[in-house]
Amino acid sequence: MQSSLNYYRAGHKESERRCRSLLDSSRDSIAYVHDGMHIYANSSYLEMFGFGNLDEIEGTPIMDMVAGDDQGSFKEFLRNYGKDESGTEASLDVKCVSAKGSFKAKMEFTPATIDGEPCTQILIRDQAIGDKELEQKLKYLSKQDVLTGLYNRQYFMEELELAVNNARAGSGNSGLLYILIDNFKAVKESVGLGASDLVVSDIANLVKDKVGTLGLPARFGDSSFTVLVKGKDAAATQTLADELRRAVEEHILDIEGRSLTLTTSIGISLVTESSPGAQEILSRADLACEVARSSGGNRVHLHNPVADEQVGREREQQWNHLIHEALSEDRFHLVYQPIVSLQGEIDEKYEVLLRMRDSEGEDIRPGQFLPVAMQTGQIVEIDRWVIRKAAEVLAERRRNGANTVFFIKLSGPTLDDHELPIWISQVLKEARLASDAIVFEIAENDASEHLKGAKAFVATISSLHCKTSLEHFGSSPNSFQLLKHLPVDYLKIDGKFIHNLMRDTDNQAVVKSIVDMARSMNKVCIAEFVEDASSLTVLFQYGIQYIQGYFLAEPTEGLNYDFTEGSM
Repeated sequence: MQSSLNYYRAGHKESERRCRSLLDSSRDSIAYVHDGMHIYANSSYLEMFGFGNLDEIEGTPIMDMVAGDDQGSFKEFLRNYGKDESGTEASLDVKCVSAKGSFKAKMEFTPATIDGEPCTQILIRDQAIGDKELEQKLKYLSKQDVLTGLYNRQYFMEELELAVNNARAGSGNSGLLYILIDNFKAVKESVGLGASDLVVSDIANLVKDKVGTLGLPARFGDSSFTVLVKGKDAAATQTLADELRRAVEEHILDIEGRSLTLTTSIGISLVTESSPGAQEILSRADLACEVARSSGGNRVHLHNPVADEQVGREREQQWNHLIHEALSEDRFHLVYQPIVSLQGEIDEKYEVLLRMRDSEGEDIRPGQFLPVAMQTGQIVEIDRWVIRKAAEVLAERRRNGANTVFFIKLSGPTLDDHELPIWISQVLKEARLASDAIVFEIAENDASEHLKGAKAFVATISSLHCKTSLEHFGSSPNSFQLLKHLPVDYLKIDGKFIHNLMRDTDNQAVVKSIVDMARSMNKVCIAEFVEDASSLTVLFQYGIQYIQGYFLAEPTEGLNYDFTEGSM
């Protein structure tokens, strides 16, 4: 009994060590305080207050970090916060003092534990970067494309979703312009990569000036822009599009002493009460732009379902050919993102992600080719390519002594392939790879739409001792019911619940309920899209076993994450 107790104590201590290691790599300034004294602080916190190492601050009163004028109110706050047994979070604006002088700060307090003892986590944000004007600027920067200063793709899609919802509610129609620089590949070859950025930036300024307050412009791709024109009918939207087209045509660019003229193709899709989702509206505008481009360019085309149908079929054939070439010429490649334990394990776990290169060697976003592959049925062949390639890489890594596990995504149509488990078994045998080295991931939406196939796959693949995971868990109303049919080993909590976790009490409640439920069902939880240290500390307190996201590392072609320390 005593040996088991010692084992769990050692495991808990190692978990806390790893959590500290991850926190120490955070840019947020974080400290842990017990009875008003520092017991731990990360590197950012030490740097903020001018300490060289942790020994210098351990046992130092937190009060010493507060300016004299604010110490009375700070002491009163701590007294009241200590009486609150509900375990809630709180914040306080104070003036702090450091070796460099005083500064206004916001302190955010959260209950925590270290070495099994209750304490308080304090996250400090310098208010010098938090005044209203700069706050608005930082908020804008998070929505901004760095090169052009226009809105970025992510923010534009959020605004398009809102426009669709407003139109459906009868609050006004909108128009979507999809703008593509004609022959941009030739331009890039002519002026070079660096100067081609100047071209894009110049056209972006032209679009911004011409649109003015009539719409919301964004950079959407390498050489494409979008404009959301709110509250305008088809005629007004077309008028703006044609004015934009003419403005670009008549504009003379001065690129490093060379004069250059360009043209654009512009596709239009309308947002009305009967419109489908934002993604479909974008696809229609993209298709309309392709009609304009394939008709010679330098023109505007309003999406017409009948007239554009043939172009859509031709485009699908082109993508079909491109994907087929990528499969036959080995132009697909894999990248990997680490999945890191918060509970002291140091085994390597990576999610396997797919990328495709075009004939020029440039990457094509998965969002461009995977939807086409789904429509053409090529996704099943692509999934098999990923499995075989990942198995080869994994087998080689394991032969070199690494105890690596790969998480491999499967699409909905692949789940309906009844021969897939037999084929997987053969691939594992050929690679001489242990079956528990692979976890097959199924998106919750795919599992719901292909439930019969998913159920059969999970049952069969489990008999081969491969493990399974349900990705984006919690994204649908029937998430918990789905587990009655799919006895998966891992639940990857949907990233929308991890976003802003420290401050969003609703998200906290959802995450905690999923973790508690998973624990009762003996399932392992992974938090995806972890972006900051604040979320990490909440997840650690809730008992999340694994985390994944850009806070740790972005996907790369190398398998070089240091799992022993939780940092690169």
